[in-house]
Amino acid sequence: MIKNIRRTVFFFILALNLFSQTFQVSQQTESDADLHWPKPAIENKPGAYWWWMGSAVDKENITWNLEQMHEAGMGGATIVPIYGVKGYEDRYLQHLSPEWLAMMEFAIKEAQRLGMWIDMTTGTGWPFGGPMITSDNCDVTVEYKDGELSWNFSGRNVKRAAPGGEGMAINPYSASAMKKYLKTFDNAFSTNENMALPRAMYHDSFEFLGNWSPDFLAEFRKRRGYDLQDHLPTLFNEGDDEAVARIKCDYRETLSDLHLEYLKTWVNWSDSLGCTTRNQAHGSPSNLLDLYAAAGIPETETFGASPFNIPGIRRETDNIRSDFPQPLINRMASSAAHVAGKNLVASESCTWIRNHFRTALSQVKPEIDQLFLTGINHIFFHGICYSPKDAPWPGWLFYASLEYNPRNAIWHDAKFLNEYVTRCQSILQSGTPDNNVALYWPVYDIWQSPTGMQQQLTVHHPEWLTESSCGETANWLQENGFSFDYISDRQLLAGLAEPYSIIVVPKTRTMSISTLQKLLEVEKNGKPVIFLESLPTDVPGFNQFGKRQIELKKLVKAQKLKAVQFDELSNRLVTRGVAREPMKDAGLDYIRRNGPEGNYYFIANMGATEVDGWTVMGTPFKSVAIFDPLSGKTGVASQRNKNEIYLQLKPGETRILKLFSEKVVMGEPWPVVKKSQRNPIVIQGEWHVTFIDGAPELPADFQTVNLDSWTEQNDAEAKRFAGTARYAIEFELLGNNAANWILDLGDVRESARVYLNGKFIAALYSIPYTTLIGEYLIPGNNRLEIEVTNLSSNRIRDLDARKVEWQIFHDINFVNHNYTKFDASKWPLTPSGLLGPVQLIPMEELQL
Repeated sequence: MIKNIRRTVFFFILALNLFSQTFQVSQQTESDADLHWPKPAIENKPGAYWWWMGSAVDKENITWNLEQMHEAGMGGATIVPIYGVKGYEDRYLQHLSPEWLAMMEFAIKEAQRLGMWIDMTTGTGWPFGGPMITSDNCDVTVEYKDGELSWNFSGRNVKRAAPGGEGMAINPYSASAMKKYLKTFDNAFSTNENMALPRAMYHDSFEFLGNWSPDFLAEFRKRRGYDLQDHLPTLFNEGDDEAVARIKCDYRETLSDLHLEYLKTWVNWSDSLGCTTRNQAHGSPSNLLDLYAAAGIPETETFGASPFNIPGIRRETDNIRSDFPQPLINRMASSAAHVAGKNLVASESCTWIRNHFRTALSQVKPEIDQLFLTGINHIFFHGICYSPKDAPWPGWLFYASLEYNPRNAIWHDAKFLNEYVTRCQSILQSGTPDNNVALYWPVYDIWQSPTGMQQQLTVHHPEWLTESSCGETANWLQENGFSFDYISDRQLLAGLAEPYSIIVVPKTRTMSISTLQKLLEVEKNGKPVIFLESLPTDVPGFNQFGKRQIELKKLVKAQKLKAVQFDELSNRLVTRGVAREPMKDAGLDYIRRNGPEGNYYFIANMGATEVDGWTVMGTPFKSVAIFDPLSGKTGVASQRNKNEIYLQLKPGETRILKLFSEKVVMGEPWPVVKKSQRNPIVIQGEWHVTFIDGAPELPADFQTVNLDSWTEQNDAEAKRFAGTARYAIEFELLGNNAANWILDLGDVRESARVYLNGKFIAALYSIPYTTLIGEYLIPGNNRLEIEVTNLSSNRIRDLDARKVEWQIFHDINFVNHNYTKFDASKWPLTPSGLLGPVQLIPMEELQL
């Protein structure tokens, strides 16, 4: 059938693209090619969630929406049909109707025309479900009362459902329920055998309430080897804690197995259509590593604002949530991808990092950097709501912020952040991961507990990892410069630890006999295995556990296994040949990949102190190229001895290093400069401020010698304006005898484009707001122009203060970051514009 026609065409086009890139590189000189960024592929670009409100879409506006994304440097979008907008009901399309399918196919073809991709949730809202779900295959919870077992609908309907998608949630522990569910899509897609389908099908994080399936008892007996009906009182907490914990462990492992089969049913179906899959495993009660690895593209998510130490990142208490992203959990998705050989690892990124209209690009970039450091390489912003041209500002909006959309003022400079993401991902999607340590995740220690029923492993309540021995070990490895991936029992048994130099087993109480036997086999075959702090003392589950306990003790005793204490771990790893990255001692974070000629590094200074000095690399090289993904500039690193390069990174800065194992790279050296003894020059005089783009009205131009927020002007329009103003000034440079100059903009609210003497110099939208400009300065008179774009917060404040009705959405309508009523009318005015001081800092070459 069309099983692999689409996929074949996709990979043929991709192969042509790669051949074209290779041919173009071959036309360059060898040294040029070494210092050139890869030509960006489509999937190097970031994507976004694209909510279709009420599925009230039409061809003209689909094209308009996609073209805006394309012009801003986006690579693709994920269609998520959701609830609609009040007053536009006559535009609604029923999900999977012929009209809806025509719009879906049109969007896919328009994206292809623009060199973009389209993904799509296999349903509406979340989780999977809808009118095709009946009492036989819905999400159910189990109850045991008066000696009788029963199960009933959990009450979980599809959240945020689109028209035609309303109904009960599917049973996530039933492969047969999934097959029935997918027949609805088969019937819809069969109306046109040549129908264009999305690049990927998408499955959101686990938000089901149920904990049972109609065939659970039979499946339990088949998988666990005994009849759960004989132990129902124990499952429901009658008996001693050990017995309850063992029965519940088997119950939870069965849930995990069944959910994995449910997911694989969806993956196999998608594959048959020529589509890959994106799955968010977190939130489920499953072995997350196995679940992530089953999808074509594992996907994690971030929620809330990270507490960075980077000076200058504002973290107002009224603008952040109490929860924040958990990098150790995000790493589970990338670990699963690395272990299973999946190249792309996605993230639903930057949800609620600040309140609506109060998020700056400077607050977004470090969140993205943190994801890159965990191994994520396929960013999806959260997100862009489809909005028609005729919708009054602020247009159609999703209830959860980032508001990364063309109606928000930050979109003006979002293309520069998108370019940054694209450059980073062009490297982070190339080569292969280079993590040395496979860190065993002891999931049975979580499952074998007498507390609760199903245990949903969420990103919102991370204690299941962060407060465990595995989390403690993961954090230690990360902080001490050892690269690692988590690995599951199933992955170990499949031999997927082979590429790793060593296996580390954190303090583990409960381990299966088969896993321990595999670890002993691996050790016997020459790969070291380190058991930390103590050896496993128990086996999981109930069936014949006494017999298995004896077998476990015999294995441990026969092998004379000894645990390693934390204070010995670093030495044990190094003596076993595991590369340690000394750059961690300098305060740098990194992730490393293997390239065709050596290693790639993405490095970031996420701390409060500037890094300036010789840095020892953990892997050997003959030469190193430095790439700045923010500016796009490249150069050859200064080096000494056999393993040191000179690095300078201010807090918030990142670099990509390309190490060459056998080649001495030729080209422009990367500039190494230090502050001169001379004092900085504060650019003073009369600034001419002209408002050039934005709404609702352009404020009056003004002149000032004191840089301050434009909201301080005696101009009502300036107080509600969202957009861009140009700050222009002329200054005289008496001579130009510095080796170079840094332009420091000081306090910028919020992003800036810098022009000097009529030439575009840089886009500065994140900390630090500095750039080298020496090559553009001239002795005598210079003209500096800085185009500054603010947030949309003052504009939305004005709407609420005037009680303009713009919150016109069904369902949840619109809420703030704490999920209470959104009301901006009492917000203080948000500072806007160039606050400075603007300085020229003379630099001199550093003699190395």
